[in-house]
Amino acid sequence: MNKISLFFFLLVSLAFGQKGERSQLVLPPKQIVQINYPLYQGFNVKIWNKSKFDLGVSAREQKTDSLVKGFGLDSGSSAVLEVNKGLYLQFENGYLASLKVEYTLQKGMEGKKKSTKSLTQQRAFYLENNTAQSIPLRIPGVMNPNLSPFSRSGVDLPNGQKIFLDLNGKRILIFTVTDSIPHGARIDVANLINKALNEQ
Repeated sequence: MNKISLFFFLLVSLAFGQKGERSQLVLPPKQIVQINYPLYQGFNVKIWNKSKFDLGVSAREQKTDSLVKGFGLDSGSSAVLEVNKGLYLQFENGYLASLKVEYTLQKGMEGKKKSTKSLTQQRAFYLENNTAQSIPLRIPGVMNPNLSPFSRSGVDLPNGQKIFLDLNGKRILIFTVTDSIPHGARIDVANLINKALNEQ
């Protein structure tokens, strides 16, 4: 999947930084767009998915590209993401159609400590499909990703979140998120499926 990097050197007076102003972005098919605001000490961004398909959203380390937090944003829904200093914002389009995104940005406030209470209950990790077939998953209340062959999708899920395989319309539980999952872990979905099917 190709990457497009956008580096914004903005003043607060510009439209991107004004409260209530929405920026629009169209993601080409099978593209990753990386957005960085180097003049900001972190920022909060509210995102609206204006497309018919799920949108991948994540915050990543600028130096290593490592996933810090991420999630799938359902069609027609919105979410708020905090992108701290040293991170960049990434949008991912895994489909053969373009995706339309709208977002509004607020500059982070230096010296203001963020609350980490909710983050301690979240696990940021990867779901990997190492097979030659697509794998349809269901993550209730979050997204319904369809993992492409030999692909990897970053997620940021709460403890207790269940992940199901959609097998011909039947949901099969393959995984439950726990605090034992290391941040940034890579979970082989095919192994989870084999284990779940063998236990039935």
